[in-house]
Amino acid sequence: MNKQIFSFLSLTFFLCLLSFTANVSAKEIKKEPITDTAVNLQGVSDSFTYSYYLSEDAEAGKNGLTLNVEHSTLLISPSSLTIRIDGENQKTVKLDGKKSKITVQADLKGKALKKGTHEVTVVFYGIIKQGICVENNTSGNWLRINPASYFQIQGDVVGGKITLQDYPSKFTSFQTKTDVVVPNNANVETVDAALKVVSYLKKRTTDQNTIQLVNEKDFTTRPTNKVIVGVENDFETNAIKNLFKKMNVKMPADQLQLQVAEEKINNTTRNILAITTKDKKNFNSKIEVVANQEFVSQLSGTSLAIKQVPQQTKKESGTLTFEEMGIPSFEISNTNDESAHYFYYLPQNFDEEKAITTTLNIKKSAILNPKQSELIMEVNGVPHAINLEKLVENEGFLEITVPIEKSTLKSNRLLDIQFKLNGANVNDPCTTNDQEKWLFISNESTVNFSITENEQQAITSLTSYPGIFTNGNKESYVIVENLQEVSLGDLSALYTSSALSVSAPKYTLKNLKDLKEEDLQGRNIIFVGDAGGFQQKLNDNSALKWTNNTPDFSKNGFVTETISRYATIQKNPWDESYAVLQFNRYEDGAAIMTPRFLRQLQNLAVDASIAIQNKDNEIFTNRAQYSIEEKQKEAAPKKSQSALKWSSVLMFIGLLAVIGVILYLVFKRSKKK
Repeated sequence: MNKQIFSFLSLTFFLCLLSFTANVSAKEIKKEPITDTAVNLQGVSDSFTYSYYLSEDAEAGKNGLTLNVEHSTLLISPSSLTIRIDGENQKTVKLDGKKSKITVQADLKGKALKKGTHEVTVVFYGIIKQGICVENNTSGNWLRINPASYFQIQGDVVGGKITLQDYPSKFTSFQTKTDVVVPNNANVETVDAALKVVSYLKKRTTDQNTIQLVNEKDFTTRPTNKVIVGVENDFETNAIKNLFKKMNVKMPADQLQLQVAEEKINNTTRNILAITTKDKKNFNSKIEVVANQEFVSQLSGTSLAIKQVPQQTKKESGTLTFEEMGIPSFEISNTNDESAHYFYYLPQNFDEEKAITTTLNIKKSAILNPKQSELIMEVNGVPHAINLEKLVENEGFLEITVPIEKSTLKSNRLLDIQFKLNGANVNDPCTTNDQEKWLFISNESTVNFSITENEQQAITSLTSYPGIFTNGNKESYVIVENLQEVSLGDLSALYTSSALSVSAPKYTLKNLKDLKEEDLQGRNIIFVGDAGGFQQKLNDNSALKWTNNTPDFSKNGFVTETISRYATIQKNPWDESYAVLQFNRYEDGAAIMTPRFLRQLQNLAVDASIAIQNKDNEIFTNRAQYSIEEKQKEAAPKKSQSALKWSSVLMFIGLLAVIGVILYLVFKRSKKK
């Protein structure tokens, strides 16, 4: 009987151990999708590229790439799919139309598991017809990579000694999740600083959902990397207080303290960056050192006290390198003939009346025929053809300057730039086209424009968001009535959508109660929620109709019962050279703004001053009403000019009459003599 009990207990222990081991292994194996949407590749030859970053060497084990693939049923031999990692072929599989849905797995090993950035290229080669000199470049020759495709890495790759040089890479790399933590009752200066850090980090990661802004009450409940932002005495929880003691965090009164360390949180080693100070005023003046790439790239060591942030070089001319715009060096070829889209907002003081050009620094494949190929630079969807025969050699690069059509610029001064290579593929079916013909475009290429002494006057249309608010000489105020009643998620969405690719937006968060009317002069303003004592003046000057201090959307042509949230823009009633943008909720419990609503505003193509988002997340504007009102404004000066002309005529007639009377009197007097 005892033997049976012992055997039973032994078996139970073994099964529990097996289950525990399986659970541990399952936790160690981490998966990450390589695409959120289906990627379509078109034959004869096409490719898809994905990059991943490892902050430390990954462990050997079940590391690999799994592709969920569908393709045309017309494919025949020698159709194939090849996976390359860092330029080296890892695996090739044949494709057969009889089996149009397949799963392809490739192991990651060796150099692919080393610390740093790695590039995976999936190359599709498709043949759909037999015979000699048969055209295969047809719509039926395709392959699709589905969102079910993923990377798999075993083990924790976020460990290892950390320094400030590892910021932001160890907080934004592959599989890494990071929380930016503020005190439960943080002041506006702290939240403003944290929002700038969040927006900067989100621009440096492939998945913005991995970066979250949270309160300190969530510190121990989320096993993530931590960027802690706050004033010394504002933190309440023992977990953070004890961590600061263990890290020996120093908080000088007139400096911003940066300190990194590793710490075990819930038995998991995570990277910590503490951004602290004794005086909250240090945040506004110094947070840029961790939210602007120009300064971040200079950080070093494990502890740094920032006493003074260096001034950014003021450009006397409007020349921006691609690197300053967040555009890396990249390559396009006959196998990958389109670049990514790159976005930048021109500054407020650029001269709209003068030419804008792009100077490209290029290297070219020797076998790319410039007579048969052309480079296309699309700016806001408008193609600009570049003749490759006109490239001029300059310091090891081929150079060409391309004028940008001013009509392509949007009201928000957005530049959406994409490059395409045409003619590199030979469509002659009797000619092989498997040799790569490429163009390399350097990040030292520039966008060139003229600047004026003064900023351009704000255009009071929602199409100007976010350009005029984030890229002016003066920071825009983001004003909240009560910080505790505004969602951190709302504010994070606003800052992130407005951020340039290389730095945080030029915003300053303000409490409504701390401001007077004169504080609203000389800058653009964004109100998040109600504007308190300033609301009536906004209502009096808004295109949105109001009844008893309640927005009357029906008078502006909207179905009131469907509205969830809205945005309005108008001239700043305290300084008409600037603009005021206001976001608010209409439906109880709704978010004041969402990432989708902000994206919809960014993508508006037609001028409007009111936008609503309904409960189905669709957006509608007052563009028809706006157009009528603008035409009326344009007509008004013409009437006054006409009146001025008649007034001048009458004055001239009156003057002639006076002269006539004087001449008559003089003549009459002389006659008497």
